[in-house]
Parts: sequence; C-alpha cells; structure tokens
Amino acid sequence: MKICGECGAKLPDETRFCTTCGASLADAEIVPGEAPSEEKVETAAEAVAETAEAVEEKAVETVDEVKEEVSETVETVTEAVEEKAEETVAEPVVEPAPVAAAATAASSIIAPAPVTNNTNNEYTYTAPESVESTTFGTAPGPKSGIAERNIGLCILFSIITCGIYMYYWVYKLNEEINQLSNVKGTSGGMVILFDIISCGFYAWYWMFRMGERVDIMKNDKNGNSNIIYLLLSIFGLGIVSIALMQDAVNKQIKA
Repeated sequence: MKICGECGAKLPDETRFCTTCGASLADAEIVPGEAPSEEKVETAAEAVAETAEAVEEKAVETVDEVKEEVSETVETVTEAVEEKAEETVAEPVVEPAPVAAAATAASSIIAPAPVTNNTNNEYTYTAPESVESTTFGTAPGPKSGIAERNIGLCILFSIITCGIYMYYWVYKLNEEINQLSNVKGTSGGMVILFDIISCGFYAWYWMFRMGERVDIMKNDKNGNSNIIYLLLSIFGLGIVSIALMQDAVNKQIKA
C-alpha cells in the first residue's frame, strides 16, 4: 500500500492522489500490506467450510431428486410395458385345412382288425391296434440317448442363469418323456415358443399333458400326475413339477 507524504494516510497501491488531502502520490512510499490475522484466517476457513457443506448438501439433494425422477420414469415405463403385454393377444392357432384335417382324422382311425382262417376253418379275430400307441400296457419307449440328471444341480443352474437353463431343461424333458412314453407330442422347441407367446399360461397345459405321459411311461393307470403337476404350476411351484418329472425319468432309466 501507499503512504501519503503529506498526511500519512494509507491508501491502495493503484491510488494516484490522496483521498484525504488530495496530494499526489507519485512519490509516495510503498510498504508491504499487513498479513492477515489469525481471526481472519479462521473466519475465512469457516466460511469455506460452510460453503463446502452447503454445496455438498445441495449435491445430495440434487442426486436424490434425480434418483426419484429415474425411479418414477422406470415405474411408468414398466407399467406401460405391462399394460401393452396385457393388451397384446396371442395370434389364434390356424385351423388345419380341410384336406389336412381329413388326413389327420384318417390317421387316427383304428385300422380294421384282420380275420385269419386256421386249419380247422375257424376264424380268429385279432384285436386292432391304433396307429399311435398312447395306451397303458404297451412296451415303453427306447432309453437310448437319455441320461440321468442331478435334480439339485438343475435347480441351481436355473436359479444362477435367471431361468435360462430351465428352458433347456424343459426342452430335454419334453423330448425324453415323449420318447419314453412312446407318445408323439409337441416338440420341445414349440413348447418353449408357445410358453413365451402365451406369457406362461401354456405351461399349465403342458404340465397337465406331461403328467399324463409320465403315468403312461410308468404304466400307472390310476396315476394322477397330471393333476399334481397342474396344481403345483398354478400355485407358482412349476419348478417342483419339473423336478418330479426328472425324478420319474431317472427312475425309468434305472428300471
């Protein structure tokens, strides 16, 4: 700072004339400014700390507001997607053409029973057999290519993969039970496709049908596996039904 040579007033360095006496400060003595006192330093530090706290609080408030807005946006989008999914109607199954329907009906007709003549001129009646054997008492299907699975590991893999492994498990079970029961049912790939299209409702029908085939596989005429599998699936325990199917397959392979 500058010191006026006339009155001794202390003035800023950029001042040219004394504001007290009006004298020129061209030849005024320049001395270093006073060092700030400890009180000023503490005050400045407190002010900086208060400012930092205020900024931090404001930042936290801003982050919370952003989180709330993002959560509301996610909820809105989720609700919109769910509403859209509910409004979406699965495409109706195309009825077979008349010719195809006739062919299907013809294939399911029981062939006429052959009548044979023995040496004593006595005719013998042979019981007819259906084209596709789905009845009890028939020979079980081949076990080739089917291996036992650890049910606990299958459930663990399904949980770890967020249900992706379960699709593979369902696919294999569908093919293996069809093979072991001698039933030409829907393929595993179509089962998974119908389940996705119907948002999971097709799984109930599939559980019921697989229960029937498991009883055929076990040759259990009084079995009610279809009802058990269906009820477990309705109450959200479909994985238990699948585990019971796997247990039946494992026992059939050991038998």
